[in-house]
Amino acid sequence: MFLGHVGVGLALKRAAPACSAGVLVAGALLLDWLLGLFVLAGLEEVHVPSDFARAHFLTFTFPWSHGLLATLGWSALAAALAAALLRGRARAAGALVVAAAVTSHFLCDAVEHVPELPLLGPSSARVGLGLWRWMPLALALEVALAALGLWLYRRATPGGFPWGMAFLLLGVAAVALPGQLLGAEAPPTHLLAATWLLQAPLLGLLAAWLDARRRTHVPPPG
Repeated sequence: MFLGHVGVGLALKRAAPACSAGVLVAGALLLDWLLGLFVLAGLEEVHVPSDFARAHFLTFTFPWSHGLLATLGWSALAAALAAALLRGRARAAGALVVAAAVTSHFLCDAVEHVPELPLLGPSSARVGLGLWRWMPLALALEVALAALGLWLYRRATPGGFPWGMAFLLLGVAAVALPGQLLGAEAPPTHLLAATWLLQAPLLGLLAAWLDARRRTHVPPPG
């Protein structure tokens, strides 16, 4: 789930209007950034199932980036960093919402992944509802989360329709969805890891820029 994570990040703007949408989007993608880092470091693994050409999804060994206990730890660290950077009345709320953005990644993945997300450590019980086995439904859920996120983002920010964020989501959808629905061959692991390392900071920066423009360029009334 890639598009869906971005949608959840935008949706959380409603809960913390003073927090940059870029921070929330990057937070929602943080676990995938860590996955890329840990894969390149040899600490986690990507597996290509033998029926990938039909199923179109990968499986993972990723207890340190995507396990529930690990996720709660990364969420706490992200909240502490947000609390250190934010000021004023928005500090506590912003820190909690940043933590929620990070935690949301595990919850979304638990719906789509097959049972492979550890609850505690590498040898603990694993969860996953496996919606990826019905890929059209999984991608429909992602589109729904993106649409909901855009709607809530519009409600949380001044001005008219957020066309910039809409085009950002369309760009993400155009890159992510066709390959996941139609791809017959998995990309090389090192390329996947590099993509995960780039997507969180890049999309976070783009969302932050669009969010700042929306807040500072409010059209005059009438």
